[in-house]
Amino acid sequence: MTFFFHEKFHLKEGVLGSLFFTTAIIAAISMLLASSIAKRIGNIQTMVFTHLPSAIFLALIPVPDSVSIAMLFLILRSCTQSMDVAPRSAFLAAVVLPHERTAVMGMVNVAKSLGQSSGPFITGVLAGNGRFWVAFVVAGVLKACYDLGMLAVFSGHKTHDDRAEERRAAEEERLRESEDPDER
Repeated sequence: MTFFFHEKFHLKEGVLGSLFFTTAIIAAISMLLASSIAKRIGNIQTMVFTHLPSAIFLALIPVPDSVSIAMLFLILRSCTQSMDVAPRSAFLAAVVLPHERTAVMGMVNVAKSLGQSSGPFITGVLAGNGRFWVAFVVAGVLKACYDLGMLAVFSGHKTHDDRAEERRAAEEERLRESEDPDER
């Protein structure tokens, strides 16, 4: 990202440092809002509806010829890019059995790391061929597909607490039905 802004807009190192310092602060502050949003609309919806705009803004960064508009897209991206982290962890903790959580979260992080490791190589090849902008568009599209896939697959998924509550309610109903009719 820094290289892109430096190459396309010829920004000085000090300006780049200030820009990315600002976006990091914005991303950190926005993460604090994620939990309150998740309480209102749920973890999956929070993950998707905060991360999807980030993916769209990422794909739009290379489009403008104006440094101001490109910076605006970068800043808008930073507003929501990290808001899916806490809800994702909470969702995984709610749907994975306690004795499996460490292994599952480890596998998720390994998969993410492997996926991210190919990015610099592909971006380097694209940049070397004068197609640096393609990396932003492809990354944005892949992230948007991930978000929509998460929504499609997990939107109605029940947590262990939901399932336990359903079992308790069913058991109470069964007990009520099995009571002696004369005692009612």
